[in-house]
Amino acid sequence: MVLRRSFAAILQLVRTSRGLTQHELASTVTQSHISQLEASKTSPTLEVSQELSRALNLHPLTLLTLVHAAEDRVRAREVLKIVSSELESIEMLDAVMPTDPESQQPPQSAAADRKRIAIQDLKAQGHTQTEASQILNIPKSTIGRYWR
Repeated sequence: MVLRRSFAAILQLVRTSRGLTQHELASTVTQSHISQLEASKTSPTLEVSQELSRALNLHPLTLLTLVHAAEDRVRAREVLKIVSSELESIEMLDAVMPTDPESQQPPQSAAADRKRIAIQDLKAQGHTQTEASQILNIPKSTIGRYWR
Protein backbone atom coordinates (compact mmCIF):
# COMPACT_ATOMS: atom_id res chain seq x y z
CA MET A 1 0.00 0.00 0.00
CA VAL A 2 1.22 3.51 -0.78
CA LEU A 3 1.82 5.58 2.35
CA ARG A 4 -0.35 8.37 0.93
CA ARG A 5 -3.32 5.98 0.81
CA SER A 6 -2.70 4.86 4.37
CA PHE A 7 -2.59 8.50 5.48
CA ALA A 8 -5.85 9.16 3.63
CA ALA A 9 -7.56 6.16 5.22
CA ILE A 10 -6.41 7.02 8.75
CA LEU A 11 -7.21 10.72 8.44
CA GLN A 12 -10.71 9.88 7.28
CA LEU A 13 -11.14 7.20 9.98
CA VAL A 14 -10.02 9.43 12.83
CA ARG A 15 -11.95 12.45 11.55
CA THR A 16 -15.21 10.51 11.20
CA SER A 17 -14.70 8.69 14.52
CA ARG A 18 -14.51 12.13 16.14
CA GLY A 19 -17.73 13.09 14.38
CA LEU A 20 -16.07 15.86 12.38
CA THR A 21 -16.73 16.96 8.81
CA GLN A 22 -13.87 18.02 6.57
CA HIS A 23 -15.10 21.58 6.94
CA GLU A 24 -15.09 21.33 10.75
CA LEU A 25 -11.57 19.91 10.69
CA ALA A 26 -10.32 22.76 8.52
CA SER A 27 -8.54 25.36 10.62
CA THR A 28 -5.18 26.26 9.11
CA VAL A 29 -5.60 23.50 6.50
CA THR A 30 -8.35 24.18 3.97
CA GLN A 31 -11.31 21.86 3.46
CA SER A 32 -10.20 21.43 -0.15
CA HIS A 33 -6.75 20.27 0.96
CA ILE A 34 -8.28 17.84 3.46
CA SER A 35 -10.47 16.47 0.67
CA GLN A 36 -7.41 15.97 -1.55
CA LEU A 37 -5.55 14.27 1.30
CA GLU A 38 -8.46 11.91 2.00
CA ALA A 39 -8.72 11.12 -1.72
CA SER A 40 -4.99 10.23 -1.82
CA LYS A 41 -4.42 12.94 -4.41
CA THR A 42 -1.74 14.72 -2.40
CA SER A 43 0.66 14.03 0.44
CA PRO A 44 0.84 16.12 3.61
CA THR A 45 3.87 18.10 4.65
CA LEU A 46 5.13 17.67 8.20
CA GLU A 47 3.51 20.99 9.06
CA VAL A 48 0.13 19.95 7.61
CA SER A 49 0.31 16.65 9.45
CA GLN A 50 0.99 18.54 12.68
CA GLU A 51 -1.91 20.96 12.08
CA LEU A 52 -4.32 18.12 11.35
CA SER A 53 -3.17 16.28 14.46
CA ARG A 54 -3.80 19.36 16.57
CA ALA A 55 -7.26 19.79 15.05
CA LEU A 56 -7.97 16.13 15.90
CA ASN A 57 -6.62 16.60 19.44
CA LEU A 58 -3.86 14.06 18.81
CA HIS A 59 -0.11 14.12 19.18
CA PRO A 60 1.36 14.17 15.65
CA LEU A 61 3.10 10.86 16.33
CA THR A 62 -0.22 9.26 17.22
CA LEU A 63 -1.52 10.07 13.76
CA LEU A 64 1.70 8.87 12.11
CA THR A 65 1.73 5.71 14.24
CA LEU A 66 -1.75 4.88 12.99
CA VAL A 67 -0.71 5.63 9.41
CA HIS A 68 2.30 3.33 9.62
CA ALA A 69 0.27 0.63 11.34
CA ALA A 70 -2.14 0.74 8.40
CA GLU A 71 0.73 0.77 5.92
CA ASP A 72 2.38 -2.26 7.55
CA ARG A 73 -0.97 -3.95 8.27
CA VAL A 74 -0.18 -4.31 11.97
CA ARG A 75 -1.62 -2.92 15.17
CA ALA A 76 -0.46 0.47 16.42
CA ARG A 77 1.00 -1.27 19.49
CA GLU A 78 3.40 -3.20 17.22
CA VAL A 79 4.59 -0.01 15.55
CA LEU A 80 5.20 1.56 18.97
CA LYS A 81 7.18 -1.49 20.12
CA ILE A 82 9.39 -1.27 17.02
CA VAL A 83 9.93 2.46 17.50
CA SER A 84 10.73 2.03 21.18
CA SER A 85 13.17 -0.78 20.42
CA GLU A 86 14.88 1.24 17.67
CA LEU A 87 15.20 4.32 19.89
CA GLU A 88 16.64 2.15 22.65
CA SER A 89 19.15 0.55 20.28
CA ILE A 90 20.48 3.93 19.13
CA GLU A 91 20.49 5.16 22.75
CA MET A 92 18.06 8.01 22.11
CA LEU A 93 14.94 6.82 23.91
CA ASP A 94 15.68 8.91 27.00
CA ALA A 95 17.93 11.55 25.41
CA VAL A 96 16.90 15.18 25.10
CA MET A 97 16.85 16.07 21.41
CA PRO A 98 18.19 19.30 19.92
CA THR A 99 15.67 21.67 18.38
CA ASP A 100 18.07 23.20 15.84
CA PRO A 101 20.61 21.53 13.56
CA GLU A 102 24.29 22.10 14.27
CA SER A 103 26.10 24.37 11.87
CA GLN A 104 28.29 22.18 9.70
CA GLN A 105 31.08 23.13 7.38
CA PRO A 106 30.62 21.88 3.79
CA PRO A 107 33.03 19.02 2.95
CA GLN A 108 34.83 21.11 0.31
CA SER A 109 35.46 23.89 2.84
CA ALA A 110 36.81 21.43 5.39
CA ALA A 111 39.16 19.93 2.78
CA ALA A 112 40.31 23.41 1.74
CA ASP A 113 40.98 24.30 5.38
CA ARG A 114 43.07 21.14 5.83
CA LYS A 115 45.11 22.01 2.72
CA ARG A 116 45.63 25.59 3.89
CA ILE A 117 46.81 24.43 7.32
CA ALA A 118 49.16 21.83 5.83
CA ILE A 119 50.61 24.38 3.42
CA GLN A 120 51.05 27.00 6.13
CA ASP A 121 52.75 24.41 8.36
CA LEU A 122 55.25 23.55 5.61
CA LYS A 123 55.83 27.26 4.95
CA ALA A 124 56.49 27.81 8.68
CA GLN A 125 59.00 24.95 8.60
CA GLY A 126 60.92 26.80 5.87
CA HIS A 127 59.92 24.73 2.84
CA THR A 128 59.58 26.33 -0.57
CA GLN A 129 56.38 26.26 -2.62
CA THR A 130 57.93 23.63 -4.90
CA GLU A 131 58.83 21.43 -1.93
CA ALA A 132 55.37 21.85 -0.42
CA SER A 133 53.84 20.87 -3.77
CA GLN A 134 55.93 17.69 -3.86
CA ILE A 135 55.38 16.79 -0.20
CA LEU A 136 51.59 17.27 -0.34
CA ASN A 137 51.21 16.09 -3.95
CA ILE A 138 49.26 19.26 -4.71
CA PRO A 139 49.72 21.43 -7.83
CA LYS A 140 51.95 24.49 -7.38
CA SER A 141 49.03 26.73 -8.38
CA THR A 142 47.07 25.46 -5.38
CA ILE A 143 50.08 25.93 -3.12
CA GLY A 144 50.38 29.50 -4.40
CA ARG A 145 46.75 30.30 -3.50
CA TYR A 146 47.29 29.24 0.12
CA TRP A 147 50.90 30.45 0.50
CA ARG A 148 50.12 34.07 1.50
